[in-house]
Amino acid sequence: MLERPSSLFGLRPNTHMTWLWNSWEEYVDIVHPVALDSPQRVRMSQMDSWFDAGHCLYKALRELEEKSHALYELGFRGKDDPEPACDPVLVGQAYPLVMDAVHAAEELLLYHKRLAKSKAAYGFLHQHSLPNHWSRYTQTRRIVREINQFMSDVEELLQGFEAMKEAEDEFIVGSIDLPDLLESDFRVARNLFSVGFDEVGLLIAGRGLEGVLRRIADLRHISLEAKGKAVPASELDLHDLIETMYQLRWKTKRTRLISADTRALLHYLRALRNSGAHPAIGTRHPVNLREKAVLVAETASRLWNEVSETKAHLRPPVVQKTW
Repeated sequence: MLERPSSLFGLRPNTHMTWLWNSWEEYVDIVHPVALDSPQRVRMSQMDSWFDAGHCLYKALRELEEKSHALYELGFRGKDDPEPACDPVLVGQAYPLVMDAVHAAEELLLYHKRLAKSKAAYGFLHQHSLPNHWSRYTQTRRIVREINQFMSDVEELLQGFEAMKEAEDEFIVGSIDLPDLLESDFRVARNLFSVGFDEVGLLIAGRGLEGVLRRIADLRHISLEAKGKAVPASELDLHDLIETMYQLRWKTKRTRLISADTRALLHYLRALRNSGAHPAIGTRHPVNLREKAVLVAETASRLWNEVSETKAHLRPPVVQKTW
Protein backbone atom coordinates (compact mmCIF):
# COMPACT_ATOMS: atom_id res chain seq x y z
CA MET A 1 0.00 0.00 0.00
CA LEU A 2 1.04 3.67 -0.16
CA GLU A 3 3.93 4.34 2.17
CA ARG A 4 2.73 6.98 4.60
CA PRO A 5 5.13 9.87 5.12
CA SER A 6 5.65 11.51 8.48
CA SER A 7 2.90 14.07 7.91
CA LEU A 8 -0.59 12.62 7.60
CA PHE A 9 -0.96 11.02 4.14
CA GLY A 10 1.38 13.62 2.67
CA LEU A 11 -0.46 16.70 3.93
CA ARG A 12 1.58 19.86 4.29
CA PRO A 13 1.35 21.59 7.68
CA ASN A 14 -0.76 24.45 6.26
CA THR A 15 -3.25 22.24 4.41
CA HIS A 16 -6.84 22.98 5.41
CA MET A 17 -10.33 22.43 4.11
CA THR A 18 -10.90 23.74 0.62
CA TRP A 19 -14.35 24.76 1.83
CA LEU A 20 -12.72 27.33 4.11
CA TRP A 21 -11.41 30.70 3.00
CA ASN A 22 -7.68 31.24 2.77
CA SER A 23 -7.93 34.78 4.13
CA TRP A 24 -10.27 37.54 5.22
CA GLU A 25 -9.59 39.34 1.95
CA GLU A 26 -10.69 36.32 -0.09
CA TYR A 27 -13.92 36.02 1.91
CA VAL A 28 -14.67 39.73 1.49
CA ASP A 29 -13.94 39.63 -2.22
CA ILE A 30 -16.64 37.01 -2.83
CA VAL A 31 -19.19 37.43 -0.02
CA HIS A 32 -18.97 41.17 0.77
CA PRO A 33 -20.34 40.47 4.26
CA VAL A 34 -22.94 42.75 5.78
CA ALA A 35 -23.50 41.10 9.17
CA LEU A 36 -20.41 38.90 9.57
CA ASP A 37 -17.92 41.72 9.09
CA SER A 38 -15.14 40.25 11.21
CA PRO A 39 -11.60 39.35 10.10
CA GLN A 40 -11.13 37.57 13.43
CA ARG A 41 -14.11 35.30 12.70
CA VAL A 42 -12.52 34.18 9.45
CA ARG A 43 -9.21 33.48 11.18
CA MET A 44 -11.01 31.47 13.86
CA SER A 45 -12.74 29.34 11.21
CA GLN A 46 -9.34 28.36 9.80
CA MET A 47 -8.33 26.98 13.21
CA ASP A 48 -11.52 25.00 13.88
CA SER A 49 -11.36 21.22 14.08
CA TRP A 50 -13.34 19.24 11.49
CA PHE A 51 -15.94 18.58 14.19
CA ASP A 52 -16.24 22.25 15.12
CA ALA A 53 -16.38 23.37 11.49
CA GLY A 54 -19.15 20.90 10.73
CA HIS A 55 -21.05 21.95 13.85
CA CYS A 56 -20.82 25.65 12.96
CA LEU A 57 -21.89 24.99 9.38
CA TYR A 58 -25.00 23.06 10.34
CA LYS A 59 -25.83 25.45 13.18
CA ALA A 60 -25.85 28.28 10.63
CA LEU A 61 -27.94 26.18 8.27
CA ARG A 62 -30.58 25.49 10.95
CA GLU A 63 -30.67 29.17 11.91
CA LEU A 64 -31.16 30.21 8.29
CA GLU A 65 -33.96 27.69 7.81
CA GLU A 66 -35.69 28.86 11.01
CA LYS A 67 -35.57 32.56 10.09
CA SER A 68 -36.67 31.80 6.54
CA HIS A 69 -39.65 29.85 7.89
CA ALA A 70 -40.57 32.69 10.25
CA LEU A 71 -40.55 35.17 7.35
CA TYR A 72 -42.69 32.77 5.34
CA GLU A 73 -45.21 32.67 8.18
CA LEU A 74 -45.38 36.47 8.10
CA GLY A 75 -46.46 36.24 4.47
CA PHE A 76 -43.15 36.83 2.69
CA ARG A 77 -43.07 33.80 0.42
CA GLY A 78 -40.88 34.71 -2.51
CA LYS A 79 -41.10 36.93 -5.56
CA ASP A 80 -43.41 34.54 -7.41
CA ASP A 81 -46.10 34.63 -4.70
CA PRO A 82 -48.54 37.45 -3.90
CA GLU A 83 -47.02 40.20 -1.77
CA PRO A 84 -48.40 40.75 1.72
CA ALA A 85 -49.84 44.12 2.62
CA CYS A 86 -47.28 46.87 3.17
CA ASP A 87 -48.06 47.02 6.88
CA PRO A 88 -45.47 48.93 8.99
CA VAL A 89 -46.02 46.51 11.88
CA LEU A 90 -45.43 43.50 9.61
CA VAL A 91 -42.35 45.11 8.09
CA GLY A 92 -41.06 45.90 11.55
CA GLN A 93 -41.44 42.24 12.57
CA ALA A 94 -39.59 41.19 9.44
CA TYR A 95 -36.53 43.37 10.04
CA PRO A 96 -34.83 41.35 12.85
CA LEU A 97 -35.63 38.12 11.01
CA VAL A 98 -33.95 39.41 7.85
CA MET A 99 -30.93 40.56 9.86
CA ASP A 100 -30.62 37.16 11.55
CA ALA A 101 -31.06 35.37 8.23
CA VAL A 102 -28.30 37.46 6.63
CA HIS A 103 -25.96 36.66 9.52
CA ALA A 104 -26.77 32.93 9.38
CA ALA A 105 -26.30 32.76 5.60
CA GLU A 106 -22.98 34.59 5.77
CA GLU A 107 -21.88 32.17 8.51
CA LEU A 108 -22.93 29.26 6.30
CA LEU A 109 -20.89 30.66 3.42
CA LEU A 110 -17.95 31.22 5.76
CA TYR A 111 -17.78 27.43 6.19
CA HIS A 112 -18.74 26.52 2.64
CA LYS A 113 -16.64 28.37 0.06
CA ARG A 114 -17.81 26.08 -2.74
CA LEU A 115 -21.41 27.07 -2.05
CA ALA A 116 -20.46 30.75 -1.94
CA LYS A 117 -18.87 30.45 -5.38
CA SER A 118 -21.80 28.53 -6.86
CA LYS A 119 -24.73 29.84 -8.90
CA ALA A 120 -27.00 29.05 -5.95
CA ALA A 121 -25.41 31.90 -3.95
CA TYR A 122 -25.57 34.48 -6.75
CA GLY A 123 -28.96 35.95 -5.81
CA PHE A 124 -28.27 36.07 -2.10
CA LEU A 125 -24.92 37.79 -2.62
CA HIS A 126 -26.73 40.53 -4.55
CA GLN A 127 -29.57 40.85 -2.04
CA HIS A 128 -28.03 40.41 1.41
CA SER A 129 -27.29 44.15 1.66
CA LEU A 130 -31.05 44.68 2.10
CA PRO A 131 -30.69 45.76 5.77
CA ASN A 132 -28.42 48.62 4.66
CA HIS A 133 -31.24 50.06 2.53
CA TRP A 134 -34.10 49.27 4.91
CA SER A 135 -34.94 52.82 5.96
CA ARG A 136 -35.09 54.05 2.37
CA TYR A 137 -37.16 51.12 1.13
CA THR A 138 -39.70 51.39 3.95
CA GLN A 139 -40.78 54.77 2.59
CA THR A 140 -42.53 52.94 -0.27
CA ARG A 141 -43.97 49.51 -1.06
CA ARG A 142 -40.57 48.55 -2.40
CA ILE A 143 -39.64 47.08 0.98
CA VAL A 144 -42.19 44.29 0.53
CA ARG A 145 -40.86 43.42 -2.92
CA GLU A 146 -37.30 43.41 -1.65
CA ILE A 147 -38.12 41.08 1.27
CA ASN A 148 -39.91 38.74 -1.12
CA GLN A 149 -36.86 38.79 -3.41
CA PHE A 150 -34.64 38.09 -0.40
CA MET A 151 -36.80 35.07 0.44
CA SER A 152 -36.45 33.73 -3.11
CA ASP A 153 -32.68 34.12 -2.96
CA VAL A 154 -32.42 32.41 0.42
CA GLU A 155 -34.54 29.53 -0.86
CA GLU A 156 -32.24 29.15 -3.87
CA LEU A 157 -29.21 29.15 -1.55
CA LEU A 158 -30.78 26.43 0.61
CA GLN A 159 -31.67 24.35 -2.43
CA GLY A 160 -28.11 24.71 -3.70
CA PHE A 161 -26.78 23.42 -0.40
CA GLU A 162 -29.10 20.39 -0.52
CA ALA A 163 -28.11 19.66 -4.12
CA MET A 164 -24.43 19.69 -3.17
CA LYS A 165 -25.09 17.42 -0.19
CA GLU A 166 -26.93 14.88 -2.34
CA ALA A 167 -24.21 14.99 -5.00
CA GLU A 168 -21.56 14.21 -2.37
CA ASP A 169 -23.28 10.90 -1.55
CA GLU A 170 -22.50 9.58 -5.03
CA PHE A 171 -19.23 11.42 -5.63
CA ILE A 172 -16.47 8.98 -6.67
CA VAL A 173 -18.27 5.82 -5.50
CA GLY A 174 -21.28 6.33 -7.76
CA SER A 175 -19.23 5.66 -10.87
CA ILE A 176 -17.29 2.55 -9.81
CA ASP A 177 -17.93 -1.17 -9.41
CA LEU A 178 -15.49 -2.79 -7.00
CA PRO A 179 -15.60 -5.42 -4.22
CA ASP A 180 -16.21 -3.90 -0.80
CA LEU A 181 -12.61 -4.38 0.31
CA LEU A 182 -11.22 -2.56 -2.72
CA GLU A 183 -13.90 0.12 -2.61
CA SER A 184 -13.24 1.07 1.02
CA ASP A 185 -10.45 3.57 0.24
CA PHE A 186 -12.64 5.29 -2.33
CA ARG A 187 -15.40 5.68 0.26
CA VAL A 188 -12.88 7.25 2.63
CA ALA A 189 -11.79 9.55 -0.21
CA ARG A 190 -15.44 10.47 -0.86
CA ASN A 191 -15.90 11.31 2.80
CA LEU A 192 -12.77 13.49 2.86
CA PHE A 193 -13.89 15.40 -0.24
CA SER A 194 -17.32 15.84 1.36
CA VAL A 195 -15.81 17.93 4.16
CA GLY A 196 -13.44 19.81 1.89
CA PHE A 197 -10.16 17.93 2.34
CA ASP A 198 -9.57 17.60 -1.39
CA GLU A 199 -5.81 17.04 -1.40
CA VAL A 200 -5.82 14.21 1.12
CA GLY A 201 -8.98 12.83 -0.54
CA LEU A 202 -7.05 12.50 -3.80
CA LEU A 203 -4.19 10.79 -1.99
CA ILE A 204 -6.55 8.21 -0.50
CA ALA A 205 -8.17 7.66 -3.89
CA GLY A 206 -4.63 7.02 -5.17
CA ARG A 207 -4.14 4.49 -2.40
CA GLY A 208 -7.32 2.80 -3.62
CA LEU A 209 -5.95 2.53 -7.16
CA GLU A 210 -2.68 1.17 -5.80
CA GLY A 211 -4.63 -1.41 -3.80
CA VAL A 212 -6.37 -2.59 -6.97
CA LEU A 213 -3.03 -2.98 -8.75
CA ARG A 214 -1.59 -4.98 -5.85
CA ARG A 215 -4.63 -7.25 -5.78
CA ILE A 216 -4.40 -7.84 -9.54
CA ALA A 217 -0.68 -8.64 -9.21
CA ASP A 218 -1.47 -11.09 -6.43
CA LEU A 219 -4.33 -12.81 -8.28
CA ARG A 220 -2.32 -13.17 -11.51
CA HIS A 221 0.88 -14.22 -9.68
CA ILE A 222 2.98 -11.42 -11.17
CA SER A 223 6.61 -11.14 -10.03
CA LEU A 224 9.58 -8.86 -10.62
CA GLU A 225 12.99 -10.42 -11.05
CA ALA A 226 16.10 -8.41 -10.20
CA LYS A 227 19.61 -9.81 -9.77
CA GLY A 228 18.31 -13.35 -10.11
CA LYS A 229 15.71 -13.00 -7.35
CA ALA A 230 11.96 -12.91 -8.02
CA VAL A 231 9.74 -10.88 -5.68
CA PRO A 232 5.90 -10.89 -5.82
CA ALA A 233 4.81 -7.65 -7.48
CA SER A 234 2.19 -7.12 -4.76
CA GLU A 235 5.04 -6.63 -2.27
CA LEU A 236 7.05 -4.09 -4.27
CA ASP A 237 7.41 -0.41 -3.47
CA LEU A 238 5.07 1.78 -5.48
CA HIS A 239 7.58 2.85 -8.14
CA ASP A 240 8.55 -0.73 -8.98
CA LEU A 241 4.91 -1.84 -8.83
CA ILE A 242 3.93 0.79 -11.42
CA GLU A 243 6.80 -0.10 -13.75
CA THR A 244 6.16 -3.84 -13.38
CA MET A 245 2.45 -3.57 -14.17
CA TYR A 246 3.24 -1.31 -17.13
CA GLN A 247 5.27 -4.16 -18.70
CA LEU A 248 2.29 -6.54 -18.66
CA ARG A 249 0.38 -7.23 -21.86
CA TRP A 250 -2.64 -9.37 -22.66
CA LYS A 251 -1.33 -12.55 -24.28
CA THR A 252 -3.74 -12.52 -27.23
CA LYS A 253 -4.38 -8.84 -27.86
CA ARG A 254 -0.82 -7.76 -26.99
CA THR A 255 -2.20 -4.54 -25.49
CA ARG A 256 -0.83 -3.23 -22.21
CA LEU A 257 -2.71 -3.80 -18.98
CA ILE A 258 -2.13 -0.18 -18.02
CA SER A 259 -1.71 2.53 -20.60
CA ALA A 260 0.99 5.17 -20.70
CA ASP A 261 -1.59 7.67 -19.39
CA THR A 262 -2.43 5.43 -16.42
CA ARG A 263 1.26 4.94 -15.70
CA ALA A 264 1.73 8.72 -15.73
CA LEU A 265 -1.28 9.15 -13.42
CA LEU A 266 0.15 6.65 -10.94
CA HIS A 267 3.55 8.34 -10.95
CA TYR A 268 1.84 11.69 -10.46
CA LEU A 269 0.04 10.36 -7.37
CA ARG A 270 3.30 8.92 -6.07
CA ALA A 271 5.00 12.30 -6.54
CA LEU A 272 2.09 14.06 -4.84
CA ARG A 273 2.40 11.80 -1.83
CA ASN A 274 6.17 12.19 -1.67
CA SER A 275 5.92 15.98 -1.95
CA GLY A 276 4.10 15.94 1.38
CA ALA A 277 6.98 14.11 2.99
CA HIS A 278 9.43 16.59 1.41
CA PRO A 279 7.59 19.94 1.16
CA ALA A 280 10.66 21.77 -0.08
CA ILE A 281 10.56 20.03 -3.45
CA GLY A 282 6.81 20.53 -3.83
CA THR A 283 4.45 19.37 -6.55
CA ARG A 284 2.10 21.51 -8.58
CA HIS A 285 -1.44 20.30 -7.95
CA PRO A 286 -4.14 20.15 -10.64
CA VAL A 287 -6.74 22.89 -10.61
CA ASN A 288 -9.56 20.41 -10.08
CA LEU A 289 -8.65 17.70 -7.60
CA ARG A 290 -12.22 16.39 -7.68
CA GLU A 291 -12.01 15.58 -11.40
CA LYS A 292 -8.65 13.90 -10.84
CA ALA A 293 -10.11 11.75 -8.04
CA VAL A 294 -13.00 10.60 -10.24
CA LEU A 295 -10.50 9.65 -12.96
CA VAL A 296 -8.46 7.66 -10.43
CA ALA A 297 -11.55 5.79 -9.19
CA GLU A 298 -12.86 5.04 -12.67
CA THR A 299 -9.40 3.78 -13.73
CA ALA A 300 -9.30 1.43 -10.73
CA SER A 301 -12.80 0.13 -11.49
CA ARG A 302 -12.03 -0.41 -15.18
CA LEU A 303 -8.78 -2.28 -14.47
CA TRP A 304 -10.36 -4.51 -11.86
CA ASN A 305 -13.33 -5.46 -14.00
CA GLU A 306 -11.16 -6.00 -17.06
CA VAL A 307 -9.02 -8.49 -15.14
CA SER A 308 -11.66 -10.16 -12.98
CA GLU A 309 -14.11 -10.82 -15.81
CA THR A 310 -11.69 -12.72 -18.07
CA LYS A 311 -9.41 -15.74 -17.85
CA ALA A 312 -7.09 -14.34 -20.50
CA HIS A 313 -3.43 -14.47 -19.52
CA LEU A 314 -1.10 -11.58 -18.83
CA ARG A 315 2.48 -11.85 -20.05
CA PRO A 316 5.15 -11.99 -18.86
CA PRO A 317 4.27 -13.43 -15.41
CA VAL A 318 7.83 -12.67 -14.32
CA VAL A 319 9.01 -9.19 -15.36
CA GLN A 320 12.72 -8.51 -15.68
CA LYS A 321 13.80 -5.29 -14.02
CA THR A 322 15.37 -3.03 -16.65
CA TRP A 323 14.85 0.39 -15.04
